[in-house]
Amino acid sequence: MSHRFMFMAASLLAFSTLAQSTLASAAPKYEEVAARYVTTACAVPCDKPQSSRWYFWRGENRVEIRDASNEVGEIWRRDGKGRLNFVYVEPAHQRGIEYNATDLRIINHKRPWDRLASIISPAELKKLGPAGDTEVLGHKAQRYRGKMDQRTVEVVWVPDLQLATQVINTYPDRQVTTELESFLTQQDGVMATSDDQLAEYQLVDFADLGDMETNASMAWLKQATAAPGHETHAH
Repeated sequence: MSHRFMFMAASLLAFSTLAQSTLASAAPKYEEVAARYVTTACAVPCDKPQSSRWYFWRGENRVEIRDASNEVGEIWRRDGKGRLNFVYVEPAHQRGIEYNATDLRIINHKRPWDRLASIISPAELKKLGPAGDTEVLGHKAQRYRGKMDQRTVEVVWVPDLQLATQVINTYPDRQVTTELESFLTQQDGVMATSDDQLAEYQLVDFADLGDMETNASMAWLKQATAAPGHETHAH
């Protein structure tokens, strides 16, 4: 069930493992974005690429990422003090697992907000060099390129959206590319999960997983292998 999402998550991790950054003192304002991305990975030479499509919704204090199959996704929310909480969701089954800030720290699943909201943070861009201008779906964009560890990193950045629309990581033996395919419109018929919809989900606190997995009606928890920290409660 979770193979495609796990591929997407692994692909995202490949470019999100740039050096950790701290939040800027003057936090940027984020325009709402609804978009479709595709992540493609392949061994070099790229004979058999594997692709995974996913949706991205961003508000000022909320980010949702969902596999295009609608099987699994994740919702990040930020409160007035900058604290994050996270929900792993299975939209097709209307269920999920909730994590608070302590849970995220324990399982080492903390994420900087500016990276979640922008795919790659402005601070991380400073580690790369400018490589010219371009245009993405009607928006002026800037190219960046540089070496990071054992890979070459290329980024296309849209300043007015504070958003990366392409990230290419080229390693000695493989390449991972994440690229914006389109902005979503009402005609696409794909919407972010509303708070009202989430309230109807069967949600379990991460801290309660050990007890809940013994409940026959919650057997799905053992199969939620894409959920962060799942191995912590594996039997």
